[in-house]
Amino acid sequence: MSNLITSEGKIRFGFYDEPVDSVNYSDYDLRTPMGIKVPGLLKKIMANQFHFAGIIGPDVMVGMAVVDLKYLANGFLYVYDRKTKTLTETKKIVPLGMGGSIASTARSYDSSFSSGGFNIALTSFRMMASAPEISLDVKLTKPTEPLRLCTRSGYRGWVYMEKTSPIPVSGKVTCKGKTYEISSPACMGLMDWTTGFMRRDTYWEWAATATTLPDGRSFGLNLCCGVNETSFTENAFWVAGARTKVDTVNFEFDANDLYRPWKITSYDGRVNLVFTPEAERGEAVNAMLVKSKFTQFMGTFEGTLRTESGETLEIRDIPGWAEDHYAKW
Repeated sequence: MSNLITSEGKIRFGFYDEPVDSVNYSDYDLRTPMGIKVPGLLKKIMANQFHFAGIIGPDVMVGMAVVDLKYLANGFLYVYDRKTKTLTETKKIVPLGMGGSIASTARSYDSSFSSGGFNIALTSFRMMASAPEISLDVKLTKPTEPLRLCTRSGYRGWVYMEKTSPIPVSGKVTCKGKTYEISSPACMGLMDWTTGFMRRDTYWEWAATATTLPDGRSFGLNLCCGVNETSFTENAFWVAGARTKVDTVNFEFDANDLYRPWKITSYDGRVNLVFTPEAERGEAVNAMLVKSKFTQFMGTFEGTLRTESGETLEIRDIPGWAEDHYAKW
């Protein structure tokens, strides 16, 4: 389909089977809860976009993101060595969105961040980044068909997202002079492309992975709670390209000790997992009107999944992410 927003300024909620050429959020008829039309400049500032990309392998995990809040942009890049349990990270925040850019089309992703020698470039076919201690150039090929979804957010807003996992990858990552060869099926990638008028005060828990199972089948997982679940959910997993849609998901964890195992279960019984954290990257920003408390863990999943076809999938020592995030945009 061509545009997400119609010529009347309206949007259709739910799942999208076909790619969207343009997520033309500026054409949306955004109004306050009292029905007052939001002017163009303010509407532009209220739109949030982010693009996260990750790589998982037997020796290394890589995470990077471009975040565009219009009044500021944020980029982060990290490499986690699974053998030595060490994390190397670069991150920057720049005002007025300077240095950060996310194109309005999700058909061919085009996101970038550049500031003071720190650069990220993400497309549908490539991940590239450079920082003082990290560099990477990874090609992406034949990804699983993404989960495309648009949900209500608050009273008048909405969020459109594309979750793609797993993605076959090939290339190299260098960190502090050590080079990691990135090649599928041992290594897999994933992407999360999101844009919209999100709730100003929000939170979420998230879990994801992209890998190859011991029996040789590709495997991807995306689970979330707290956001993007108004009438629909973004919860799903993929086995050898076949998607199993999942109902609402509950995350149980100790908020005072996030390193204790997390229990992740779904209402429909398809998901019964335990995530054990190993290392984290995060931030805490308290800047008056803008706040963020973010903890993203690297760790492993154990448990069972029940596929659409009725197969019970045993999950053992599968690497991935789990995240606890509060934001006031």
